[in-house]
Amino acid sequence: MSRNLLMRLIVGGTALLVGVGAYISYQTVRQATLENLKQDALSRVTNKSQDIDSWLALLKTRVEMLSNVGVVRSMDWAIASPYLKAEDQRIGDFSFFGFTTAAGIRQSTVAKTKPADVRDRRWFQKAMTGQIYVDDPMIARITRVPGVAIAAPIFKDQNSKEKPAGVIHGVVTIDRIKQVTNQLKYGDRSYAFVLNSKGEAIVHPNSAFMSTIDKPAPSLVVAQDPGLAHIAQQMVNRQQDIQLVKIDGLESYVGFRPLTEAQWSVALVIPRQNIESQLQLLDGIAIVVLLLVGTLIGVLVYVQSTEQAQLKQSKAAADSANQAKSEFLSNMSHELRTPLNGILGYAQILSRSKTWGKKEQDGIQIIHQCGTHLLTLINDILDLSKIEARKFDLAINEFHLPSFLQGVGEICRIRAEQKGIAFIYRADSDLPIGIRADEKRLRQVLINLLGNAIKFTDKGQVTFRVQAQKLDDPSLYRLRFQVEDTGVGMTPKQLEKIFLPFEQVGNSKKQSEGTGLGLAISHKIVSLMGSQIEVESTLGQGSTFWFDVQLSEAKEWATASRTIDQGTIVGYEGKQRTIIVVDDRWENRSVIVSLLEPLGFKMVEAQNGQDGWETALNHAPDLIITDLMMHVMDGYQLLRQIRASETLRNVVAIASSASVFESNQQEAIDAGANLFLPKPVQAEVLLQILQEQLNLTWIYEQATIPDPASKTEPLQTQDVIPPASEIVQRLHDLLMDGDTQEILSMVAELAESNPSMAPFSEQVTQLAARFQLKQLQTLLERYLAQ
Repeated sequence: MSRNLLMRLIVGGTALLVGVGAYISYQTVRQATLENLKQDALSRVTNKSQDIDSWLALLKTRVEMLSNVGVVRSMDWAIASPYLKAEDQRIGDFSFFGFTTAAGIRQSTVAKTKPADVRDRRWFQKAMTGQIYVDDPMIARITRVPGVAIAAPIFKDQNSKEKPAGVIHGVVTIDRIKQVTNQLKYGDRSYAFVLNSKGEAIVHPNSAFMSTIDKPAPSLVVAQDPGLAHIAQQMVNRQQDIQLVKIDGLESYVGFRPLTEAQWSVALVIPRQNIESQLQLLDGIAIVVLLLVGTLIGVLVYVQSTEQAQLKQSKAAADSANQAKSEFLSNMSHELRTPLNGILGYAQILSRSKTWGKKEQDGIQIIHQCGTHLLTLINDILDLSKIEARKFDLAINEFHLPSFLQGVGEICRIRAEQKGIAFIYRADSDLPIGIRADEKRLRQVLINLLGNAIKFTDKGQVTFRVQAQKLDDPSLYRLRFQVEDTGVGMTPKQLEKIFLPFEQVGNSKKQSEGTGLGLAISHKIVSLMGSQIEVESTLGQGSTFWFDVQLSEAKEWATASRTIDQGTIVGYEGKQRTIIVVDDRWENRSVIVSLLEPLGFKMVEAQNGQDGWETALNHAPDLIITDLMMHVMDGYQLLRQIRASETLRNVVAIASSASVFESNQQEAIDAGANLFLPKPVQAEVLLQILQEQLNLTWIYEQATIPDPASKTEPLQTQDVIPPASEIVQRLHDLLMDGDTQEILSMVAELAESNPSMAPFSEQVTQLAARFQLKQLQTLLERYLAQ
């Protein structure tokens, strides 16, 4: 009896313990599963919110671009109205455009409308403070239908510090918002709605909550339904959550999220059963577990683990889908540029060694040249992505316009003469001497347009015209750049596609000569300049491309800062400095260590953020260089910990990454980095940063006296006639890019087209062929100074 009692006690006690443990486990698993389902529902709200945000961001950009067009900034409706009406027809999203003076008097592109006083409109008040603003929807006075006003300030001289001269705004219907909102579902009887900044419905299935011509929409913050009022108040407060409340007498989960581009929020109402019904299987299994306690405990564990794995897989798939586009661009940039960091870095290191023979030095230079060329190709492709993402900025500088145009013309004349066609350059006599513009991008656009004209012209001529018109402001000019050819021409159908990426027209032989990105990038660059490329073409007769840009005259164009080459750096004055390099790729660490260790720096390496943090605490560094994307602890976390530390907060921290996106760079600065160092790391840039941040005085290698009998010395510059400064500048730019093959090709063409250039060509060829790039740089800069 005692043995049976003992067995019963053991079995009963075991069953009780297993039952209690199973019940606790069941409650834990059920709560976790429910939370995952709620977050999945909230992610649907996030996806649709981002769709609306993306649409609004695009519309804001279009209105902002209109505000920067010269005819709009003239603040003359007679001048601006034809352009705005044309844009109204071209851009299908907008119902109409409005043009408002600083006094609040609006005129619009709607026919037969009279000027109206709109000083009471919030979009006007916000835009006059300098904001690009998306207003709450309202029934428009003109169209009598609900519309959203998107307004931007107009600055006459692009100086945002001054008060705007007026406001431009476009009105779009809420149809797109309705369409996206109506797609947001989560099972039967679920529905979505959108509220404005006051809690009024923009989109709602209940028509009683919507505005009409006779009755404005009520604010749901004071709705009679307590649950709806509670949710509406949190939406007005721009909060994000998913909560269980009673709405319309039915318990429902409500997920809500604010928009970024407007003061609105999106909500999804899901009947409680729609979500919790997915837990029925788990509930059934729990009942079986409670009944069978010991015998089916393994089944419960198996089902539990299987369902958890499925939930994690579903969540990972959803997260991947949400970020696929941005991750693709970021990863492509990072993965292509990271190996180039090693290639270009070690090419720079090896080129500094004096132990290599001439053959080995030539090979090292070729490695560096090929790597630089590959990097240029990558950057050109990514230029298009940066422009599309509105992360591409123009670098404005001052330069001499006549020589710039002459240089572009001479480069293209050589190509034309090789094909046996005429090249004509005609420019107005009253062109400004100096202008302020992005010289590199303007040259890129002009050479691309001229190059295309030459490529598609087999007989006849290509004409390059530049016309200038002085504006009311004596310092402003409107320049027209026009390229005419007598080539193959295009059909109207082909004209519709020429500015699309990777689209090429003409025969297959001509198409094989390019990638189809040139015109697309040029079109977008000109758009950033506040203009657009126009084209007229007749099949078989030729084409004409032109664009107008408004530029300011530069009086001090000749003033330029020059970097003096003082020789090779071999060390620095003062005490030894300690630098920690944090990167999970050994080759990236090795490049920086190999560059700096011979100069006398104490170099310490760390494999990730956590290792870098511990190393920094132990070594008290003067400077830290850290990668951003690492395992264990990334660079952003490391930077934040450094700035929060009492002992390390004043250490100079440099963020280094292969990412070219400005958002990553700004995030690093916000996390605590002093500045950003892009990869592949350029030795000159790195050394300049160290000099500035650590207040270093470099020690340079003693210059050796050249051997007068050396055959590697360039020809004497006396009696040598150099080409136009634009061509010399182009050769200098190619030298800075390491493109010696293009230098040799360019000077060979120059000598062939103009025999008087032969001595100059021989000078450059002699130095470039032997990879004597320092001497070639000195020679070209001497001609530029002359």
